Amino acid sequence: MPIQSTLIITVILGCLVAWLLWNFFQKRLTAGQTLFWLILLAGGEILALFPRLVDTLAFIWGDLWPVSWITFSALTVVVFYLLYLTVRLNSFRKLNELARKIAYMERRLRVLEGAERRLTAELELDGSDKEPSPP
Repeated sequence: MPIQSTLIITVILGCLVAWLLWNFFQKRLTAGQTLFWLILLAGGEILALFPRLVDTLAFIWGDLWPVSWITFSALTVVVFYLLYLTVRLNSFRKLNELARKIAYMERRLRVLEGAERRLTAELELDGSDKEPSPP
């Protein structure tokens, strides 16, 4: 691979690392997500700096073309990451259910508070100590 290609890939991956770290420090990414992507970007950087390693890995993998090997590896990583995100998304289902229950309970509380205010107002208007009729 020509040195120009290596430098372009290195600069692109370096910009991605800088963007990734900026998002981490802005609290947009968790530490686990940042570490996951940093490891992948470091692997890409190593493969860009040592292109013979790609050829060797492709040969060990089973006589695949290097481009096919890189594509297969990238797709495998993406599929595993999507599975991970699916599991995390399903864990938010409980949170969503709890938020719905809280909203329902708050609405019921507001209705009961309104009824209490009406009953209190009726008692004050009547001026008597008798029990008010239910609404």
